[in-house]
Amino acid sequence: MGYKFFYRADLGGIIHDILMYQGRTAFIAHTVKLPEEEALLNMSAKVDTTLLRTVKHPNKTLPLCWHCQGDQNRKPSLIPTAQFNSKKTKRLTMDYRSCNGVLALKWKDNKEVSMLSTDAGVETLTSVRRYDRDAKEKVYVPYPGVIKQYNGKMGGIDKSDMLTHLYMTPLRSRRWPLKIFEYCTDVSIANAWLKVK
Repeated sequence: MGYKFFYRADLGGIIHDILMYQGRTAFIAHTVKLPEEEALLNMSAKVDTTLLRTVKHPNKTLPLCWHCQGDQNRKPSLIPTAQFNSKKTKRLTMDYRSCNGVLALKWKDNKEVSMLSTDAGVETLTSVRRYDRDAKEKVYVPYPGVIKQYNGKMGGIDKSDMLTHLYMTPLRSRRWPLKIFEYCTDVSIANAWLKVK
């Protein structure tokens, strides 16, 4: 049995906000109370909105693509996943839409990569080395700028996970409330160590 947590972390690995998945009741215990129109969003949109509400930049608006679409529970109209992952769709295929400063992108590497961004765009295309089956060697292929930026900044959660697993609290309870308490204690200790480091 596992537990699911959603995080907002910075590049250094400090966890700034946690939301524990509890089905429909997941948002009741969080300090952020969503306005009525945002409370009607689907689960993943509500998670993003809730975690973004605790960012301390009141002057910045952090729009979500769902708000751009008219129907707030509909995803951007990109190539469907089944079609995108089929063998007919060539590797390195890219599909994207942009609306009011929000980019929705799908890019086919070994698997589908899907992203939403209010910060970066598709341009500038950079290059990355990938194995080419026809040439039987590694070649440089075009790489969307938003994915390069994401890959350069995604290490925060990985760093926090590494620290919490290296220095785990030695409680060995089978009771789920104690397991969650132990994990939150480990995250707090890792955060404190990162802040004074």
